[in-house]
Amino acid sequence: MIIVMGKLRMDAAAIDAALPAAQKVVAATQLEDGCLQYDYSRDITDPEIFHITERWTSREALGAHLGTPHVAEWIAILGGITMKERHIKLYDTDEGEDL
Repeated sequence: MIIVMGKLRMDAAAIDAALPAAQKVVAATQLEDGCLQYDYSRDITDPEIFHITERWTSREALGAHLGTPHVAEWIAILGGITMKERHIKLYDTDEGEDL
C-alpha cells in the first residue's frame, strides 16, 4: 500500500477560495481505481493548514491519478496560490493493523 501524507500552508483566504476546487478533485479522485482514501482536511488549530491524506493500492494507481485531468486542474489552481509551506511524503507500507 502507498500512503501519501502532507500539509500545505497558505493564507486562510486562499484556502477558502480553493475549497470548491478541492472538493471537486477529492470527489473525482475517490472514484479512481486503486484509491483507498483521498482526503483534504483543514487543521482545527491553524486555519492556514490543509492536511493531505491518501492511500493507494499501488504506485501505479497513484501514477495514473497524477495524470488525470482533475489533478492537472487542481495543480494549476494551487500554482496560483502562494504557499508558505509545502511538505508531502510518500510511504510504501503494509496494510497496517487495527489499534
